[in-house]
Formats: sequence, structure tokens, C-alpha cells
Amino acid sequence: MFNSQQPSEKDLPTSTQLLKATVVAIAVAFILIVIVVLPAEYGSDPTGMGRILGLKEMGEIKMSLLEESQHKPAQEITASSTDVYHKEETMVNNDVVEHTLEPGQAIEIKLEMIRESLAQYEWRTTKGGLNYNLHGDGYKGTEHFVSYKKGRMVSSDSGELKAEFDGYHGWFWRNREDYPVTVRLQTSGDYIQIKQML
Repeated sequence: MFNSQQPSEKDLPTSTQLLKATVVAIAVAFILIVIVVLPAEYGSDPTGMGRILGLKEMGEIKMSLLEESQHKPAQEITASSTDVYHKEETMVNNDVVEHTLEPGQAIEIKLEMIRESLAQYEWRTTKGGLNYNLHGDGYKGTEHFVSYKKGRMVSSDSGELKAEFDGYHGWFWRNREDYPVTVRLQTSGDYIQIKQML
């Protein structure tokens, strides 16, 4: 059998020291929750540190994706002009979508795409810039997610979007101006349809 010496009373922390350590641990945990967890997980930023650390936008995206999957099915938007034709077994679409975002409002518009299909896009705002994230989500149950590009207070962007997997690929915009901002999106390429997700 092992013999272990019992610590003397002077080596043990006092009740006051234990209480102080507990209070400090609770305070540190509370501060971390407010500064890190709330912005990163829920998009809530009561101190403003989440925005500075770049965590708030991540939380807002998570919450919008959660809301999309739990509360409402995707609604197909009516584009102002759509031309669909088949060429070498691919579908080529041309769509134009315009939406005005009130201060604090967000919208998510995505293309339903098959893996490795291509789409060209260009969007621009009138009067002001928007925070945005160009990303992709796989079909429900696949847990695929990719962030292609993002920015803050941006007034335009264009390029080619190549789908990394089957699913929905597109734009999340939020208006952080104190006045309405209109965004106009033009897309063309090999995608199944264009949808308003949020």
C-alpha cells in the first residue's frame, strides 16, 4: 500500500481564497461569453468587441443559416429577365435581381448549382456599401459549407463562381448604413435556379 501524507492546514487554501478564486473564474467566464461566444455563435455583440475581432459577422451568418434550415423553406424569387436554353447538355441562365435593404436588414440570394458548374456574376449598389459573404451550402444533411469571398462596406463585386459541391452558392448582404441601400445582381451561367433564402 502507498502511504500518502495529509497536507497540513497551512498548505490548504482558506475559504476566503477559494471564494475569491471562484468569483474570478465566474467573472472571466462571463467576460468570454459576452466578448467571444455571443458574437461568434449568435451574432449578438453588446460590447462591440465582436465586430472588432471579426466574430460578429461569423455569428450573423450562422444564425441566418440556422433560421433558413429551421423556420422557412427557400422562396424562389422572380427575376426580371430569364432566358433558359440547352447547349451541349448544360443549362445557361441569365438573371437580374434588385433589392433594397433597409438599415440593419439582410438578404441572402443563392444559385442552386451542381458541383464544378460555373456562373458569372456582377453586383453593385446604389448609394452606400454593404457587408457581404459569398459562400456555399450543400443540400440539407450534407453539412458542406465554404466561404469564397467576403467584405465590409463594399459597393460592387464581379467574377466567376465555381461550385465546390452540389447545393446553394451565393451572397449574404447586410446593410450597416443608416439609410436604405439598393443592390442589383446580374448572373449568368450553368445553374438550376436562383432563390432568395433570407
